[in-house]
This record gives sequence, structure tokens and C-alpha cells, in this order.
Amino acid sequence: MRIRNKANISNLTALWSTVGQTCGEYCSRASYSFSTILNSQWPNRVWLNAPPNWGVINEILNSCGQNKLPKSLSYWADFGDLTFKFFDSSRFELKSQQVGMSLDISKKKYPAGERIKLQKITTDKQAILWEELYPKSFGYVISARTVAATMNAIDYFIIYHGQFPIGTVISFKTNSVVGIHGLGILPPYRKQGFAREVMQELLNKAAEAHMHLATLQASAMGKMIYKDLGFSEDFLVRNYTIR
Repeated sequence: MRIRNKANISNLTALWSTVGQTCGEYCSRASYSFSTILNSQWPNRVWLNAPPNWGVINEILNSCGQNKLPKSLSYWADFGDLTFKFFDSSRFELKSQQVGMSLDISKKKYPAGERIKLQKITTDKQAILWEELYPKSFGYVISARTVAATMNAIDYFIIYHGQFPIGTVISFKTNSVVGIHGLGILPPYRKQGFAREVMQELLNKAAEAHMHLATLQASAMGKMIYKDLGFSEDFLVRNYTIR
């Protein structure tokens, strides 16, 4: 897998592991890792550290059956990779699909958005607002407790349009890579260019901080925004529910 793909995945899994280590449980083994928080919806997932084989798949399924592992698994590979077939089973249900994307950060300045402001979360009160806003875009909760416990290691932002909170976004740095996660605009404010303005501001901040690469995992709905900004489509991410 290409260097920038590895940087993307390393940023994503570092985010999950940071949350698990701080708020719940994180375990890394030779074949797979998992991060989970009791009575929480995120990150609560398993991911592989090597190409899949039936031994590892059966170990994960058996452990999930004994409630030793989370019931969600994320797997990524190049487009058309045949190893996705390991998860074509009645024990796995495809929950969502994303595209891993990346952009070399240049020193050029993106146009500053005049309509939005990013408020970095630094207080418990702001974390409570995040918990209220986030599921309106994504359908699951990242709890105020999780945000408050990890806000010194992870940059959580509430997106404001004037005095109104209209969305959320996460910026997480690993070495010279900035991962952009959880960018969600509330339904009444979509298709008005707000997500693009958020991305432009985050990319400007990353350039000012001398970051070299921006990475993300895009849904079908958001992919075109990122392509218009110059992001490349690098690999496929599939998220499964383990029955």
C-alpha cells in the first residue's frame, strides 16, 4: 500500500486508539486491533493489521460471539482488491462504505469563508452541545464524556454560521499529517457551500502549521466536495456489522 495510504490509515487508527486508551479499552495484536468504550457508540470497532485469512476471521467472529470484541469491523484495501471477499458472509453485514482520500498540502491560501466560524471545544458545556449536534448528521453519538476526556489530544470543532451552530468537524494530527473526520453539516444547511468553507479553513490552518498531508474518509455524499478541492481517491473502506 502506498505511503500516503498508510499515513491516512495510521491517522484514522491513531484517532480510534487514542479514544479507547483514554475512555475505554484499546488492544493491539499482530493480526488485529480493537478500540471500545462501554455503553458508547464510538469508536467501538475492530480493524485488521494484516491481510485477512480465515484463521483471523474466525478468531474475530468467535471473540465477538463471546462479547469480547466490538460488533463493528472496518477493512480497507485498494479498489477491486479480492480480499474484500473474506467478508462476503452471512456473519458480516455491510453497514457503510467510504473512500480514503488525500491531498498534498500546499502553501497557497484558500479563500477565507466569511460565513462560518470554527469554535474549538475546550469546555464541558461545549462538549454537551457537540453530543447534541453530531447525531443529527451521522445518526450515532460521540458522547460529551468522550469529547471532554480527549479534547486535549483531539481537536473537536463546532461549526457556527453567525450565532447558530450548524455542524461539527474533527481535526487530528499525527506527525505531519492532519486527518479530517466527522465533518457534518446539519440537514437544513446542506448544499449551501458550508462544508467547502470548513475544509478551506482547515487546510489553511494545516498549511500554517506546516503539515504536509491532509487525509479523510469520504462518504458518497461528500466525495465531490473533496475532489473539487484537489483530493485524490486512494482506496476503499468498508464498515461491517458483525452478526
